[in-house]
Amino acid sequence: MHAMIAISVLITARLVATATADPAISDASGQWFCQPDDPDQPQIQIDFTEDAYRRCDQHICSIYDLSPVEQAGDHVRITFGGVGVMEASPDGARYVETVKVGGTRIINQGSCTFRSLDDLHLENTQAATPGRATL
Repeated sequence: MHAMIAISVLITARLVATATADPAISDASGQWFCQPDDPDQPQIQIDFTEDAYRRCDQHICSIYDLSPVEQAGDHVRITFGGVGVMEASPDGARYVETVKVGGTRIINQGSCTFRSLDDLHLENTQAATPGRATL
């Protein structure tokens, strides 16, 4: 009896751990927000729900089409708009972005965090409700 209870507890704990684990950037789901190490460089939003790669500074966001995520050894490669490539660790913790703007190649690095579709739905619901703060 005790063995069955212990097995049930282990299975339940494994299911909970699996359900709450953050996805990898290679899963290509939800939205990822990337903060550059250099605050003068654009922030990045990778939106897999809309297949959009956004580079945003204080004035404007440049939006590019996403190509499918590729596995490249121990990292993932995201190509966008024919002008740039981001290489990131599978969990998105670190990235290096190379962008060609005009005749200039710009290289940025930083870290990314995941935003789930549930987070985005909650944010949209709160934004539609007057008097409530957004996330």
